[in-house]
Amino acid sequence: MDMKFSGSGVLGTGEYEEVRISGSARIDGSVRCSKFTCAGSLTGEGELDCRGEFRSSGSTHLNGTIRADSAVVGGSLHCGTLCGDRELQLSGSAHVEKKLSGGDIRASGSLEVGGDIEAESFRGSGRLVCEGLLNAETAEISPVVGSSVGAIGGGSVRIKSRPEGHLFGFGFPWSGGERSVLTVRESIEADEVELESTACPLVSGRRVVVGPGCRIDVVRYSESVEVHPLARVGRQEKT
Repeated sequence: MDMKFSGSGVLGTGEYEEVRISGSARIDGSVRCSKFTCAGSLTGEGELDCRGEFRSSGSTHLNGTIRADSAVVGGSLHCGTLCGDRELQLSGSAHVEKKLSGGDIRASGSLEVGGDIEAESFRGSGRLVCEGLLNAETAEISPVVGSSVGAIGGGSVRIKSRPEGHLFGFGFPWSGGERSVLTVRESIEADEVELESTACPLVSGRRVVVGPGCRIDVVRYSESVEVHPLARVGRQEKT
């Protein structure tokens, strides 16, 4: 059974084929469906389990868990837990209270996660706040000022500063140079680590490159380390 809301309504507990919202809807209970599309406003306290694609381009505020095979989210999203088994595309403003997980996660705009981020591949640009561990086999992050992560782990971690200082064609290195943009409170641990504009107490890796704008207390490496003249490293330890 399909459900479509063009005005306002309530979506109760049940199993549906396609759910389409172009007005205002509220979820009460647990909903399972094959496809979910929201171009308006969605609120609720329940759980949403989508076997196919979850797509939201308006405002979604669901205190429970959203799980889908794939998800494309624009506009504003607030949820308890968000899981995309295959892929997640997040743009605009997204706030996840607990955990964010997926196969391939791509985030731009503003992303806040109250717990951990787990992914096969994570690519983020813009404001990133993660209170827990960001764990991905491949992590590529281009943060803006004010971004922070509890810890980062994985196979390959690459953090590059964004060229935000280039305004009207003139280069003002507001996000590069000697200024740190991303703060990692505990540690970064990966086989391959390449950093710019990052502040972190401990960085551990097989091969480590510390670029401009970094402030690292301790770097531990097993094969090689490179430190840029505009980076500050307190101590280097070969393991």
